[in-house]
Amino acid sequence: MLVILTSIKSKKSKELFCSSFFYAYICAMEMDFTKYSVEELRELQNKIGYYLQTRNDDFVYICEIRSYGKNWVNKYTNELAVNDLCADYDGYDGIVDVYTTNPGADINNYGEVNYIKSEEQYRKWKDSEKLISSIKSAEERLSKWKDRDNIPFHSRPTFAPMWTEQDILGWRNELETIEWDYEEPVSIKKSEDDYE
Repeated sequence: MLVILTSIKSKKSKELFCSSFFYAYICAMEMDFTKYSVEELRELQNKIGYYLQTRNDDFVYICEIRSYGKNWVNKYTNELAVNDLCADYDGYDGIVDVYTTNPGADINNYGEVNYIKSEEQYRKWKDSEKLISSIKSAEERLSKWKDRDNIPFHSRPTFAPMWTEQDILGWRNELETIEWDYEEPVSIKKSEDDYE
């Protein structure tokens, strides 16, 4: 197998060959599953599942999941694992936005698919976006609180915001110190027209 692998030039081809070889190896074994206990079959299933989930295609896939008011981030190293996740959160139970270093990613999801140069570039962009969003939200709440006597009763804020103008000023100063040396993510999601 090593001789064959060294003759394959591209990494993608090697990966496909390796995963195909693994699959063919499992299938060619022609296992009689009736000889195994349920526990042994479950262990085999877990090993194969773990192998498929942790395969590395030399790209990073950062998945932001939104489901029923919860938000979290998962990180993967292969496209198959991302597509499995997107099948679970297909718009009904949640949405997955994917940020990847793979410019040719073929991901079927309900959310966004964006190309990023690196994970570090993604982090810098995400941190600046969060800071800008926090400043905007705090300013709006503070403005509403100050003008609460002129706002209709049903829209009036009940509690004072936990931020002060000094906090917002500090965030604005922090925003000025950010190095804007990152590239923003670029959408690479294929539209329906791309398949015609």
